[in-house]
Amino acid sequence: MSSQYEKMLEDAMGAYQRQRDHFDETRREVETATSTVTSARREVTATVGRTGELTELSFPTSAYKRMAPTELASVIVQTISAAREKSITAAAELMAPLLPPGISAQDLMSGKADVNTLFSARVPGFDEGILP
Repeated sequence: MSSQYEKMLEDAMGAYQRQRDHFDETRREVETATSTVTSARREVTATVGRTGELTELSFPTSAYKRMAPTELASVIVQTISAAREKSITAAAELMAPLLPPGISAQDLMSGKADVNTLFSARVPGFDEGILP
């Protein structure tokens, strides 16, 4: 009978290790992800990192030279914003399968979800200060 329990324990540990490896791989993918967006008329291309920080800005055509400064500034801001949204969506798609049911990966990745509220609703004692 002890070998049956050893087999169950081995299976459980193997499943845990596979889940842990999958989580680690997903975390690496999210941490190294970048998103690039080019404006509709190809005036500007923006690349952002996983947290939305601008990592590259380029002007693939000379179209920007014919733009008024305020128009160019607006296109740059819109393009960076679109790249950030793309980054959030991509990270949410990677993270969604790892989250418990009822937690929006999109809200979590975009900062719209209150993590303390999520934990207090799911972890007994969280909001009583029992857990750090």
